[in-house]
Amino acid sequence: MEGENMFYLVIDLEMCKVPRDYRSRSYKYANETIQIGAVLLDEEFKRIGTLSQYVHPEYGVIDHFIEKLTGIRNSQVKKAPKLQEALVHMIDWIGEREYKIYAWSESDRDQILHEMKAKKIDDIRINTFIDESRWIDYQDVFTKRFELERQISLEEALGRVEIEPEGRFHDGLDDAVNTGRLIEKLELNLEYQLVSYEMPEKETEHLSCTLGELLSGLNLQLV
Repeated sequence: MEGENMFYLVIDLEMCKVPRDYRSRSYKYANETIQIGAVLLDEEFKRIGTLSQYVHPEYGVIDHFIEKLTGIRNSQVKKAPKLQEALVHMIDWIGEREYKIYAWSESDRDQILHEMKAKKIDDIRINTFIDESRWIDYQDVFTKRFELERQISLEEALGRVEIEPEGRFHDGLDDAVNTGRLIEKLELNLEYQLVSYEMPEKETEHLSCTLGELLSGLNLQLV
């Protein structure tokens, strides 16, 4: 055991679409996970580890739009572990630590629940991992803390707290890393006030939202 210290797992999923023709009574959902990005923070919100896993979709396909958005190709997920194996690997990676989970919006937890139901995943450790009391929707925390009239994208939130994003948006690990940096800054600076921020011009306006909202392999490093 790691003692009584609380750790924080920041998670971000990337998904592909499940074409309507491929949906069935067994899998009726529009999206399927293709990548899990995770960052482990210590009790002081400092990054101590990162994990990125591609996930093999059993029903969905990566079309040109998703490949361009995420940078993920069908060849990268073809031989990747399925969702249950990827989740168990991440739980093993966390170890015996006590932890809470942060995600930007509720869409990632909802997606895992949908896939668990459709794929008949019933694993006691995954059930504990997905327990609602463990999860914190940091987009909701952010919206309420700053009394915003609308929920904003991770990209806009980073701009408004003066964080230059690392990597690319819609990469699961990069989004998790940037969400972790946002959480660290705000949780350690409780008096912080947002700055004004102008979103950069996009080819299409909706690319700035999370992929989970938009859609409504293994790389491991520990320090």
